[in-house]
Amino acid sequence: MDNNTGKWWDKLGAPQYGGEITIRANRNIQNFDPYFDESNLCSIQGAWMERLACDDWTLDPSAWDTQLGWHPPQVKKGLLAESWEFTGPHTHVVHLRKGVQWQDIPPANGREFTADDVVFHFKRLYGPSGDFSKPSPNHVGVNAFPDLISVTAADRYTVVFQFKTANQASVLWTLYNFSLAQCMENSDAVQKWGDVGDW
Repeated sequence: MDNNTGKWWDKLGAPQYGGEITIRANRNIQNFDPYFDESNLCSIQGAWMERLACDDWTLDPSAWDTQLGWHPPQVKKGLLAESWEFTGPHTHVVHLRKGVQWQDIPPANGREFTADDVVFHFKRLYGPSGDFSKPSPNHVGVNAFPDLISVTAADRYTVVFQFKTANQASVLWTLYNFSLAQCMENSDAVQKWGDVGDW
């Protein structure tokens, strides 16, 4: 961005709010819960589920072609996550944004989104056996984190991922580009109803 000329999108005119968006899918979606994902669902879950990070739409498209399927970490910005870092070759730490709340309806009742929600999500999808040796058999991402050893909450707003191998590029790609890995379901709803398929 050039501070003398304003933001890159200013040349597009004033924003227009409202309207609707139509998303096409090439198969019948049977369930909206990431645990029961169909292969096309992971690409559109971000339309109704919040993610740890998203593409930074404030970056000028001339700096990176956002139409490409792969986006490097430099063009990502935190959404539920405020920041992230590698504290060691096998350790990735995510710092969550404070003050994010679930919708104010039962069973979440507006409670704050915390590290325990992220741990619940990853254990449910990639470690239902308890030790990350056997992920959920129901979705396209069963092999997304083959080296994941553990996901823990260091405190209310800090999530620690431990991996067998020191492949930071692979971790960043999978964690921040693969939609299914990021889209957080409400743990209270899953515990009450068994899944969140009837969205």
